[in-house]
Amino acid sequence: MKTMSALEAKNAFGRFLDTAQREPVALTKNRRLVAALFSMEDISAMAEAYLSEPLQEQVVAGEIGVTTALIRQARMNERVSQSRAEVAEDKTLTMDNSYFDSLRAHVRKVSR
Repeated sequence: MKTMSALEAKNAFGRFLDTAQREPVALTKNRRLVAALFSMEDISAMAEAYLSEPLQEQVVAGEIGVTTALIRQARMNERVSQSRAEVAEDKTLTMDNSYFDSLRAHVRKVSR
């Protein structure tokens, strides 16, 4: 991945866009990575490989944009990973009668 400073990108915007058509470009500001530019071809390829079917359908229907869908997918994947880790560590909650009884007792206590 090529890297350019924000100032370089600003001063040579056409070259910046041309470079992004060949490979992703990382942007830095004050020597910190702050953004990246990908071609729409790259974005479409990522979406096709990465998005769940319901999100792909929303993109095709024009309900959401492809970048929004990719961000939503990444957030969903993170939640799934966290949930799997909780299950593996036995940090899940069993919702049986005793759980609901304790919940009702708590509500009664708070309502007084």
